[in-house]
Amino acid sequence: MKELVLASNNSHKVEEIKNILNEYNILTLKDISFFDDIIENGSTFEENALIKARTIAKFSKKTAIADDSGLSIDLLNGEPGVYSARYSYEKNDEKNIEKVLTKLNGKTSHAKFVSVIALVKSNGEELTFRGECQGKIILEKRGKNGFGYDPIFYVPELNKTFAQLSAEEKNSISHRKKSLEKLTKYLRENNEN
Repeated sequence: MKELVLASNNSHKVEEIKNILNEYNILTLKDISFFDDIIENGSTFEENALIKARTIAKFSKKTAIADDSGLSIDLLNGEPGVYSARYSYEKNDEKNIEKVLTKLNGKTSHAKFVSVIALVKSNGEELTFRGECQGKIILEKRGKNGFGYDPIFYVPELNKTFAQLSAEEKNSISHRKKSLEKLTKYLRENNEN
């Protein structure tokens, strides 16, 4: 089984990625004893994902993957974007949602979740894989599952928010699922599974 080091301390993200990439042995930062902060100062999801994956590939001498993802809202000119996790001063899900709803000022908006997976191989080769899930921001929270902006991200085809979906349902349509499928396809086609 192929071994990949995942450059993330986000327990929700780690669980989601392990569930989707279940044919791979996913090592966490704790598994490789990496406890430093990685400064994500890129201006795009691609740049931030590569920063994380490069750091961990260099540290571990193994192939590393990293996800940088977030919410892009049309009426807010793409905000919160790369700042999704730290959009509010308090940097927590409730306050981030509150800030989005305040800025939307009573309007709904088309939005998309974006996930970029960076792959940095031990030989230095780098690739990125992008996935998107289209939806809209609604003005009241619905559902108890998921994390982040899931309670206000509505998927019209399902008539539910991400937070109303089971983990299996979300993982079957999410932006992260789409980017990870592209990664998996690449690894299979290059006999790296």
